[in-house]
Amino acid sequence: MGYLVELKHYRPTYRRGDLEDELVIENTRTFKTRKEAKDYIENNFPKNSKWAYKDYHRGNKPSRCAYFTGKTWIHENTGEKCEEYYMFILTKV
Repeated sequence: MGYLVELKHYRPTYRRGDLEDELVIENTRTFKTRKEAKDYIENNFPKNSKWAYKDYHRGNKPSRCAYFTGKTWIHENTGEKCEEYYMFILTKV
């Protein structure tokens, strides 16, 4: 048994010449203890981010921590405003 931390990145991308969005998994790491996994997240989280979200849970419910970079763009197909962010998801495996 261990803990899995996924780093997801919501970012702008171009598809067939249109500015759109994509959500990619940038990194995946496993840890033996929950403390090691949480320390990894906290060490890679920006210290003074104004747009931060942390929601830690115990048990089988995944923990989510996210921060926004401040970069925005308009999705050319839907017209909605998108904001770039990074999200850490901590799950028990």
